[in-house]
Amino acid sequence: MQRIKKVSVFLAAGLLIVLTAVFPGELGLNASWGKSRIIVLILGLIIAILPWLPWKRSGTRAEPLQSDLFAFPALLIVIVVYLWFISVSRDSTSNYYDLLATSFRQGELSLSLRPDPALLELSNPYDPAERQGIRAPLDISLYKGKFYLYWGPAPALLVAIARPLLPGQVSDGYLLLAFVCGIFLSQFLLIMHLWERYFPEVPKWILILSIVVAGWIHPTLWLLSQPKIYETAIASGQFFFIAGLLSAVTALDRPTLSAWRLTLAGIFWSLAVGARSVLLFPIAFMALMVVLWFYKLYRRSLLQFIMGLIPLGAPLIVGAVAFAWYNWARFGSISETGFTYALAGPYLQEHLHELFLPVYSFQNLYNYLLNPLTVRQSFPFLYAVRGAFEEILPWQRLPEIYSAQAITGILWVAPFSVFAAVPVFTVLKQLFKRGQTNHSNEYARVAAFHWIMTSLIGSSLLAFACLLAFFWTAMRYAEDFMPALTLLGIIGFWHGYRSLAQDPKKGKMFAICGTTLAGISVVVGILLALSNYFTNGLL
Repeated sequence: MQRIKKVSVFLAAGLLIVLTAVFPGELGLNASWGKSRIIVLILGLIIAILPWLPWKRSGTRAEPLQSDLFAFPALLIVIVVYLWFISVSRDSTSNYYDLLATSFRQGELSLSLRPDPALLELSNPYDPAERQGIRAPLDISLYKGKFYLYWGPAPALLVAIARPLLPGQVSDGYLLLAFVCGIFLSQFLLIMHLWERYFPEVPKWILILSIVVAGWIHPTLWLLSQPKIYETAIASGQFFFIAGLLSAVTALDRPTLSAWRLTLAGIFWSLAVGARSVLLFPIAFMALMVVLWFYKLYRRSLLQFIMGLIPLGAPLIVGAVAFAWYNWARFGSISETGFTYALAGPYLQEHLHELFLPVYSFQNLYNYLLNPLTVRQSFPFLYAVRGAFEEILPWQRLPEIYSAQAITGILWVAPFSVFAAVPVFTVLKQLFKRGQTNHSNEYARVAAFHWIMTSLIGSSLLAFACLLAFFWTAMRYAEDFMPALTLLGIIGFWHGYRSLAQDPKKGKMFAICGTTLAGISVVVGILLALSNYFTNGLL
């Protein structure tokens, strides 16, 4: 098997950091040269050249080693588009995470913003009708005379730690760019791992096409077109989740288990819940999948089983305790994130028992999968329309609080995702297949591949299920499951291509079909993001 030397990610990450130091003004950062800016520049250069530094390696490797630099132009093009979107839309961003980071460094958990005294004098400040005409930040929690964020604190914690190296105030838009790039680079490493280990016969042009699809598929660019804290919270959670998945896969899918990679997975997954609490369910599923892996490996030794899980379990436990304390210290409850006290557009406090209900499932299923878009004569031609908020089923009655923003169904905007059905079918087929367990290398390789597919299927379905039960439908929420679903689509496309490779005619037709769906997904995703930018997010 030909091994791939991972170079492109270091080069791309290093260049991004260097660009941050050289052109901070374009990103909304402090443009004056100082000690922190010089340190950031040097750090970026070191990361960029890291793969070329001489490292002492034990033993010799018989497998040929090939660089992944052939894929670097694809990474560069994808990230350049990210940079363009964030540069033209950064004026519409917010800076709430930076405010919370400043509070953390001052030993506070609340924001430094002070509520209007008129707001505090209201008998019920959470009622939008009562606070009409009073200035108050939207979607910020008000509790005992102080403002709090109900979004998870993980991004602000990272900003607080890195504050000495950051040139000036860090906007939520800049954090969004960093997290979106992190998602993409993590996906890239997972794609390269899958290609190297399971699909080496897939041609490079299909590999590069898949990388571009992962980078530009909806709603990634949509998030960048309106970079506020809503989008940043979602992107941060997905970055930590996908980075944790990458760490877990590379820790387990190797001849010798890597404890430090498993620890890194636990840290990333703890941060994911700390950034977006709804990811608790996908991450609990992933932790269960890791437990299952170790059970199969060490079922005859309880001590080895427990010791093997400590690298993952320790950071997860620490993260859970820290998050519970953070909630208790603010609101006196380990499960209260502050959403109960949010100053939202709708009167949330009057409908707390209706925020998550199974009755929304069919309506949301239609909106997330099938809600159409509209075509206009003016550029960029494709525009999202508001989701259906009138009952689709005539016998169904939705609570009054249910609402839907502009949204385009996944089957319209990202038809490449249909290939995700292939790994789903493969896993289901394997579940009903009876075979003898053996310990050959090939069996272990196939078992690891099915573990990866099952992990992606389960985590994406659980994230999607949470959205189906929520009272509010929005395009940005699709990012909670799209990175994992896109990876499944890529696996399905590659699997189908390999299966039909023996029949040139069918294989060619399948490749054309896959390329067409990939092209549609990329083009529609870009045009919808442009329409969102041109209309200032008022679709």
